[in-house]
Amino acid sequence: MNEVVFLIIILSAYILPVVIVVNSKRTQGHEKNGWLIGVIIFSWLGLVMYFAIVPKHGRKKRKKKKSS
Repeated sequence: MNEVVFLIIILSAYILPVVIVVNSKRTQGHEKNGWLIGVIIFSWLGLVMYFAIVPKHGRKKRKKKKSS
């Protein structure tokens, strides 16, 4: 029984970073897909890099200048 609990904890620890990136509003589209691949391959290291590199509020839209 202890082995099953241990495997469930290990599996949860591996899946948690993927769930965090999927539910994050920091990225979208192909950028999110790239981060998902990185997090799947590197797990927690990829998640730390995700939080360090991606801006907290995502990309800001630039204001268009009016041509006169």
